[in-house]
Formats: sequence, C-alpha cells, structure tokens
Amino acid sequence: MAEKSNNESKEQELVGLLAQFDDPETLVHACNEAREAGYTKMDAYSPFPVHGIDPAIGIKRSFLPFIVLAIALGAVVLGLGLQLYANGQDYIWPFPGYKFLISGKPIFSIPANIPVTFEIIVLSSAFATFFGMWILNKLPRFSNPLHRVSRFKRVTNDKFFLMLEAADDKFSRSSSEGQLNDWGAVAIDEVNQDLTDTELPKWLATVGILGAILLLLPPAAIFSQWGQTNRLPRLHVVPDMDWQHKSKTQTMAANLSNELDGVELMYNDFRSARRPVDGAIAFGSLDIDTELHYGIKSDFAYTITSGGNALTRAADEDAKEDTEAAAAPADEDNLEKYVTTLPEHFELTPEVLDRGQQRFEIYCSACHGYAGAGNGLVNQRAMALAATGAASWTSARSLHEPDVKNDAKNPVGRIFDTITNGRGTMGPYKAQIPVEDRWAIVAYVKALQETGIKSDVSVIEDEESGEGEEAAADEPAADTEKAAATEDAEEAKEEAADEDAADEDASEEEAKVDIKVAPATPIEMAAPEDTATTKEVVDEKKAGSEKDAADKVKKDKDDH
Repeated sequence: MAEKSNNESKEQELVGLLAQFDDPETLVHACNEAREAGYTKMDAYSPFPVHGIDPAIGIKRSFLPFIVLAIALGAVVLGLGLQLYANGQDYIWPFPGYKFLISGKPIFSIPANIPVTFEIIVLSSAFATFFGMWILNKLPRFSNPLHRVSRFKRVTNDKFFLMLEAADDKFSRSSSEGQLNDWGAVAIDEVNQDLTDTELPKWLATVGILGAILLLLPPAAIFSQWGQTNRLPRLHVVPDMDWQHKSKTQTMAANLSNELDGVELMYNDFRSARRPVDGAIAFGSLDIDTELHYGIKSDFAYTITSGGNALTRAADEDAKEDTEAAAAPADEDNLEKYVTTLPEHFELTPEVLDRGQQRFEIYCSACHGYAGAGNGLVNQRAMALAATGAASWTSARSLHEPDVKNDAKNPVGRIFDTITNGRGTMGPYKAQIPVEDRWAIVAYVKALQETGIKSDVSVIEDEESGEGEEAAADEPAADTEKAAATEDAEEAKEEAADEDAADEDASEEEAKVDIKVAPATPIEMAAPEDTATTKEVVDEKKAGSEKDAADKVKKDKDDH
C-alpha cells in the first residue's frame, strides 16, 4: 500500500509525485523503468510527441471503438424501430403513427428505410466518439492540481515530466522519490489537491432548478393544446422561411409598385414564370439527325418549339396556323417529308428484328394483335363493349390493309412518326419507347406485312358503282348476320347488280363503299412465331370462305 505523506492535511491531499527530465530519451527510459517496476497509474507530459512513449508507460488500446460499435448497433434498432413506429402502425397510444399505403408498396420495407437509419448511425456514432472520449479521459475537470506546480509550466516549452499517482498500489512517498532520482529526474515536486474549494456554490443549484423549469415550459405549452382548435393563425417563428421573396409557378407576376393602390406587374402577361425562348432545347434533346429521331428527310427544315419537338416545312415557319389548320385530318399529312427507307445510321440485323418483335408484342399487340391484324385482346373487349353501348371505341386498324401496307401512302417515316406522336385516337409512345426500339418496331412491322396476312376488313362496292375495287374477305363470325365478300365473289355481285340496274341511277358519280368489320378471334391469325406457315393458313381459310361468301352475296341480291 502507498504511504501517506507527512504534509497531508484536511486542506490538502497528495495526488502524486511529479519528476522533471531534461530530454525525451531520459523520459522514455524512466517510463520503461516505472512500468517494469510495476507502476500502472502514471502519465508522461512532453512539449511535442515522443515516439515510443505509449508502450513505455503501458498504454493499452482504447476501449472507445467498442463503445462506438455498440452505440451504432443500437442506432440500427432505433432507426428502423422509429420508422416502423411512425410509418408502419397507427394504433400505439398516446402517439400513434401514420400507416399510409402508397401505390401498393409495402407498409414497411428495409431498403426504403436504410437512408434514415444510416444517418442515425452516423449521428449517434459521432456523439458516442465525442462524449466517450470525455468520459474515458475523466473530463471535464474544472481544476487540475498540476497547474499549481510552478515548474510544470515549462512542459509546453522545453521540459519533460513523469507523474506517479498516489492511487497506484506500488506508490510510496519515500521509495517512489528514490526511484525517480535513480531514473534520472533533475527535480521532484509533490502534487497536492486543494480540498477547500470542492463544494459547488449554493446559488448554482438554484440557477439549475430554474433553468430546468424554463425548459419544461415549451413542451408544456404544446401539450396544453392537445386536441384543441384555434381560429388564430399559427405562429411564424422564422417568417422569412414562410414568406420567401420568390415567384412560384402558376401564380401571378409580382407587383413592383410601392403604392398601396397601384399595380405594376413585373411581366405584362401576368405570369410569374417565363416560357422558354423560341428555339430553346432541353438538355440532351438536340436531335440533329432528323431522319433517325423524327423520320423526316434531312432537306426539310425543322423547328423545335418550347411546347415540344415539332417539325414543319421551311415555307410554313412564318405562317400562323389557326386551330382548324392545326387539327387537320391525318390524310392531309404531307407525305413528302417522311423518309421512305430506314435511316442511314440504323443497321438492320436479325437481333434488331427480334428486338422489334419483343417491343411490338409489349406495346402494340394489345390492340393490333400479335399478327398485326387488329384483333388484339384489348381491341376485342373494347369492341364488344362498344357494341352494347357500354363504351366508345375506335377499332384498331389492321397493319395488312392496302393503304397501311402501301409505301407511298404510309412510308416508314410516317410509321415511325405514328409510334412517336400517335395518330388519330392512338396515343404517343415517345416517352415509353427509345428511338432505336421504335425503328426496330418499324422494321418488324414491315417484315410482318410481307408475310401476306390478309386484312380483317372487307370492302364491298355498292351496287350502283361500276368501279372494280378489290376486297378481302375473312371467315364470317358466328354472331354476325352477313359475311364479308372477297374479290372472287365479284362476278356474282355484278350479275346481281345487273338485274337491278334498271331501278338504279346510272348517273351517280361517286361510288358508295360499305365497310363491314368482322370481329376476329385469337385463333384466326397465326402467332408471330408461326409466320412461316401464316400464308398457308390464310390460303386454306380463303379457299373455304370464297365460295360461301359468293353464294351468300348472290342470295342476298336475289332476295333484294
């Protein structure tokens, strides 16, 4: 046990012995000797870092990292638990959470809650490191007895010190002093703790109590309004955050007038936001290759407006089109501007066709059908509802109709434009399908048209017309009253028309065309993977339906 010094009294308590050394080498030597002698409670002081001092005095690895790890693991539980409590339940009293289902997503999901949990881990780990260091170093200390030793002031200049604490089991006033002299100390001082000023001032406790009461007033005021209503406006602690000097979208322009009754708007059009200037292009939208990005020939000038990409003839740029001209029907479209071949930078390969088939089946087959015959499941269902008056629907066109297959009336550039911007009641797919995939779909559509699949739409010339337009026929559906006629029924139709020619007006100038659509079923057309046998399937059906269609038309004419 350590011996108590003779000068120890009720006013002072011996803390330890402080030995001074003249150089760092002697200090490190003394530290090694003290450690080997069995001292464990000691500390060294130097004006600069000394290499080897830590192992010399037996400093072990800090326990602080394990404290931080434990706090971080607790933060994981706290972060996830707090979010589960706030967003995953609404029944815990007195502070229920707010369980809200968003777009069918899970009420609680680990990935969605990782960012907040990570922030809590970082914050709690920083606090654990900071305050853990304070606790392990016995901080804060409002008074240090070393500062009462005048010789110790030179520790920041040119002297080195070793202190043996009296709390060490190996400490002895006389023997420890002799050991320090043997280890090279040039001076030894007693370090005493003054016991006369250890009590806190009485007024400090009173101030602490009053401060705690003041801190409880804000939460008490908040809880006093629990479940209450108030017609007064809420308090604005930071009004600059509530009323910022800025113009929000869809609001009127700011009033620059300082007069109470005067109005001087910043912009004459009353808008707070400015529209992009003419010719402004969104970042990443400079599509210089018009053939690739728009399906438009490069010799046609294009203008990109603030409302979107719009391509116009150069001669029409100065013209002001009114509403009626802007809503012109599709058949008045200028076909000269569309490219008639695939773009130069678009390479057609089997992989591209496979990609086009995949995209076609995803985006197009729902209405146009897998074979492009206009018999998609969505179209069939919508037509069935429209027949009963339960819906309004325009039937999807077959991609095998003569005018759709005609390269002059419907070039590949126009097909690309239809996919991009829509046409008629068909919506645009520009946002969903990239440019390369749109051209892949165009290539697949042209390949699909080359398979020879006939249209589901039959065109029958009226009896009064003398024009010999060809018409395609399909097998009549079970629920339709009349079957469509084919081109092989032309002779039967003309014979029936001659019998009634006396009663018709021979001077009629325009032929009336009666278009009848036979609802198709999914088994009427071959799937894309069966395109090799599609033509054979259609020819086989055609042979059986031609005779039935001709007989049916002749019977109808005879009855008439």
